Amino acid sequence: MNNAETYRVGTLTYTLGRLLWVATWVLLGGMCYNTLAYTLIPTVLPLTLKDMGTSNQLIGLIVGSIPAGMNMVMNPIVSTWSDKHRSRLGRRMPFLLFATPFVTLFIVLVGWGPEVIGLIYAGFPGLKNSDSVVSVAMICAFSVLFQFFSLIVGSVYCYVFADVIPHQLMGRFMSLMQIVSMAGGWLFNKFLMGMVGEHTAWVYAIVGIVYFVVFMGMCLFVKEGEYPEPTRMSSDHAGRVTKVRQVLGTYTQECFGHRFYLLLFLGTAITQVSTVCRGLFNALFATKELGLTTQQFGEVMADGSLVSIVILVFSGYLMDKLHPLRVFTLSGVLVIFLNVFGYYWVKDYRTFYYVGLMIIVIYAIQGLSIIPMFAALFPDGRYGQFSSANALINCIFLILANWGGGWAVDHFGYRFIFVWDFIFTCVATVFLVLVWLQFLRLGGDRSFKSPLDAPATA
Repeated sequence: MNNAETYRVGTLTYTLGRLLWVATWVLLGGMCYNTLAYTLIPTVLPLTLKDMGTSNQLIGLIVGSIPAGMNMVMNPIVSTWSDKHRSRLGRRMPFLLFATPFVTLFIVLVGWGPEVIGLIYAGFPGLKNSDSVVSVAMICAFSVLFQFFSLIVGSVYCYVFADVIPHQLMGRFMSLMQIVSMAGGWLFNKFLMGMVGEHTAWVYAIVGIVYFVVFMGMCLFVKEGEYPEPTRMSSDHAGRVTKVRQVLGTYTQECFGHRFYLLLFLGTAITQVSTVCRGLFNALFATKELGLTTQQFGEVMADGSLVSIVILVFSGYLMDKLHPLRVFTLSGVLVIFLNVFGYYWVKDYRTFYYVGLMIIVIYAIQGLSIIPMFAALFPDGRYGQFSSANALINCIFLILANWGGGWAVDHFGYRFIFVWDFIFTCVATVFLVLVWLQFLRLGGDRSFKSPLDAPATA
């Protein structure tokens, strides 16, 4: 490739240099969003809430169940709205520009909540009689407001890829996105996780400010192309109602009317459920039960990210050779054995380090396989439709699972994270094996056809 070569996506045309500039900003945005949403929040927010005396059940509700419930409603609305929105800034950037300042504001308020609450107490001394309840309520409110605006970004950001990155380079771009996201996790765990405790507020502030600068820079430097005007629904009310019913009926029949896809959705949703307790309470297990410092916990997570980056570089070859459905399923089998091993063996920093490292790497490979798996199995031309159906099922399960995971840990202790992961990964693996058997009947690796394309073989 040379810099004079041009690349196109929609109405956009890039030289190599311009494409690299755009891709760099989009990748940096992905790294910051994933660090904020998938590293800081599930790791540090439970510690913050626990230090304020909240139950694990409430932690699961605030960190997991409420966001999942909001996402189930918000994602379809915001996604469809952005598809139809037209402005001089594009159809995605206005949503990012609107939400980004609020994401930063509320994540900083979560970190500096005790100081903010102290100022409120100074102005309203009567609150001190119930200061713990008020403090927890305010931190929870800041957390939910953060999640609300973060979900606006999350509902739209991934669509920027398809709008501004040439599709013939999308595979390489997604591999880079996975690598830089892991790099973001490594940087956080290596340099910031050890500050949690003494300087927690600054950890939130640093991540929030970096996120703000990068996302505002991306909105400034990444330009969207021009889009055709969206199809307008008929102004006749009766006609609109009939049309909506037809669309919903077709959507439901296509996405949930075939055993193959229903099993696939259940398998991936229960896989998400299996990670709930570890995602919420791994740091608390390490610090409260094993006696590790946050610095030691950060070292384990950082080294896991670093090893995962190296392995992910070569994982594309694995996907091509074994098929991503096989990789996703076999990863779950390894997780089952690791949870049995970890439940009995993890007793201190050294054992937590080795088991934690292996689990991080396996989940990273499984996470990398999910998008290629969907791309290989979902019907041609309906990837977004089936992705939204999968997300809907995931949200329904996660609403219950995050609350239930907190309840279970309250009753059985932090080591129950291994039991939870073991039980639900076993169930998910049963569904995925059934998917694999259906996959073979539909043509297998060489000649798979979606049941929507080949109903007679379904």
